[in-house]
This record gives sequence, structure tokens and C-alpha cells, in this order.
Amino acid sequence: MFTASFFRTLRFASHNFLRNIWLSIATLSIIILTLISVSFLAFLQALSVEVIEMVKERIDISVYFKPEVTPQEVKMIQEKLAKNDRIKTIQFVSREDALTLLKEKHKQEVLIQESLLELGTNPLGDTIVVKAYDLRSYPIILEALEQSQYKGLIQDKDYEDNQLFLNKISSVTDKIRKAGIILSAFFAFISVLIMFNTIRIAIYTHSEEISIMKLVGASNWFIRAPFLIEAVLYALLSTTLTLVLLYPLLTIIDPYILSFFNNGFSLVHYYSNHIISFAAWQFVGTMVLTMVVSFLAVGRYMDV
Repeated sequence: MFTASFFRTLRFASHNFLRNIWLSIATLSIIILTLISVSFLAFLQALSVEVIEMVKERIDISVYFKPEVTPQEVKMIQEKLAKNDRIKTIQFVSREDALTLLKEKHKQEVLIQESLLELGTNPLGDTIVVKAYDLRSYPIILEALEQSQYKGLIQDKDYEDNQLFLNKISSVTDKIRKAGIILSAFFAFISVLIMFNTIRIAIYTHSEEISIMKLVGASNWFIRAPFLIEAVLYALLSTTLTLVLLYPLLTIIDPYILSFFNNGFSLVHYYSNHIISFAAWQFVGTMVLTMVVSFLAVGRYMDV
């Protein structure tokens, strides 16, 4: 009995979906656009994490000591800093190596090269390059250096430029994420409107059947069931089509992503590794949305 009722309800829902095929296609299209925009929001989050990680690996503090500070004093400071749990690595760069790097960096700038020749001596001091485990540790390390007995030995530090670069990346990422949220919310709102109108039209076209069902004693849940099953059908089709469409879209974008990341991060691989979680939240989210809209729409026109 239950099986017969279920298949009858399923057939009714499928028939209703096909009867309003153009409205069904329009509804599916909007839901798919919503899911794609939300998916790209998730991709953006993954990219932002990768960018922060990449920048974190490149950011460090270069502490430049005054030329009169001896290498022995610098190495003593290096040994004491190495005991700090926040510090991952400390690299010592001698003044000779620093001068070689400076010449190599500005080898095309004649004025700098001539100035160095004119000086006749190395104007640079020794340097230590400090890399922390966490970005939030750098200000604490800098503050410790400022308050230490070695403050008078330090000529300059270059963390400020790195921090500014990181802040700019965070700012751009936040703006893009907010735009993605607004776009996703817009598509979700349009999906709800179209879904509501589609189901309302479906109920109107079946008003006579609904009246007969109510006359013979059908319960409200029995009447609602085909429309709720139709909502599940929307969720299943939209999720499947979205998962399929995302692959070619990511394939087009992926070469640009690969050229940006040195670690070989690929959106296609990321998507492939997380496709089950993408399918799960897309299906569940869409099903909940469509079933709620279906339930409300049917309840509104139950007295037809």
C-alpha cells in the first residue's frame, strides 16, 4: 500500500515537473547559477588561504645592524633570539654577502654602482633574517627587539613593507568575498521567487485534482507530498548539473591559478578532492530551500 502510494506520488511529481517544463528549466537555471556562485565563493576562500600561506612563507624580518657592530655581537644576539619559541629560523647574513646581494640587485643602476665604488669600503653591517611560525608573532618579536638591550645596535628593520603587502591582500580578499556573498544572496532570492511562482502555477493547474483529493479525504500531507518530491527532484538535478558544469569552468581558470602559485595549487585538484563535500552541501542546501518554499506555497493554496 505504502509502496503504491509512493510511486503514485512520484509519478505525479514527475508529471508536474514535465508539464511546466519551461518554468522548470528557468528554475533549474537560477538554482544552478546560485550554486555555482556559492561554489566559487568556497574556491575564493581556498585561494585566499593558499595566498596567505604563500605570503607567510616569504615574509620575514630582516634586522640590519650598524656597521660598527662586530659579527661576534650579532651572532650572540642570534643565539639568544633562537631560544624564542615564536621564532622558526634565524639566518645570519654577513656584511660581505649583503654587499654582494646589493650589487646584484642594483647591477643595472649605474649611480648606485658608482657610489659603492666611490666609498671604497663596505657601508653595510651584518644582518639576521628572522622567520616566525605565525604572522602574528612578528610584531611581538619586533617589540622585544625594541625593548631589549640591543636596540642601540640595530640600524633598521624591514617588516613594515611586508605587513603592508599582507594587509592589502587581506583587504582585496575580503572585498571579493563580500561581493561573492552579495551575488550568491541575490541568486538565492531570485531562486526562491521563481520556485514559489513555479509551484503556485503547478498548484493552480492541479487545483481540480487537489479539490477531488480533499473531497475523498486525502490528508494535507498526502497532497503536499508530490510537491515536496518535486523539490527534491530540483535539488538532485541542480546539484548534478552544477557538479558537472564546474569542471569545464575550473579547467579554463586553472592555468592562471597554476601560474600564480609556485606550490602547484590547482583548483581542479582541489575540487576533485572535495567533490563529495561540495555535492553534500549543495544537495542538502538546495533540498532544504526548495522543500521549505514548496511547503509554504502549498500551504498558501491548500484551500483552492
